Amino acid sequence: MTTAAHEQPVVVGIDGSDTALGAARWAAEFATKHALPLTLLHAIPRLDWHFASAADAAAGLEGNGDAALAAAEAVVRSAYPGLAIRTATVKGAVATTLADASQSARLLAVGTGASDHRALGGHVVRTVHRSHCPVVVWRAPVARRTGKPLPVVVGVDESEASGRALAEAFEIARALHAQLTVVHMWEIDAAVGMGDLGGLGNMDWPLLDMLQTQQRQRIDELVEPLAAKYPNAHVIKVFQDISPAKGLTDLSREAQLVVVGSHGRGRLADSFLGSVGQNLIHHAECPVLVVR
Repeated sequence: MTTAAHEQPVVVGIDGSDTALGAARWAAEFATKHALPLTLLHAIPRLDWHFASAADAAAGLEGNGDAALAAAEAVVRSAYPGLAIRTATVKGAVATTLADASQSARLLAVGTGASDHRALGGHVVRTVHRSHCPVVVWRAPVARRTGKPLPVVVGVDESEASGRALAEAFEIARALHAQLTVVHMWEIDAAVGMGDLGGLGNMDWPLLDMLQTQQRQRIDELVEPLAAKYPNAHVIKVFQDISPAKGLTDLSREAQLVVVGSHGRGRLADSFLGSVGQNLIHHAECPVLVVR
């Protein structure tokens, strides 16, 4: 496969872990389906050690990086022999190096960095916070495909970030020939002003009905233009009275990917991940795509 030099690459952070290899496989499939090049990137943190063997230690880290990149490239080429692949080693902090690469990338993918998927590496969190493009945090999904592809799940609300997440989810679901489950979750008590009453207050049923109707209309307005753009999409809408973080985590156990928008307003807020996304990258049971 030939690719133009100006095409945005799909970038994968490689650190020698099994989850980084999983991220590389996922990213390679994404790159192949979108006819994009793949960059496998290894960062070597600068050493501030003040002893005689520091140079030897740095050389050892760089050598390990070469081995990790070679192993990842071999895995990807065996599955996608026609994919344009570039490998690179950069001296710099992991999160900073990946964030810099994300400025010109179509998508960034990283593994959790640990076999225990609850033990999310600190550089992963920092990378997600700093990324300038959509970023996938890869961990092996607990669900196993037995026939048709597992669904892609996207959580939406009325924010601009959710609109971008929904558009990305439609595109990925199309490429994977997967069902798209569009989810809107909200907690009824909080929505009708009863969050501090512990469920002991009188429910304002007309207000609740009006709010639910408005929410469904807003989500329909978000979905309809994309459903028209992707006429073959198999879309399921889910509305639940549950916290979004818990509800999406529950759905992740039967999904191949959960997509969520990053939340934040203004220059400072844009560098921080919303509470739902923050929760998901730690607790989801499948890869998570955070869309900016």
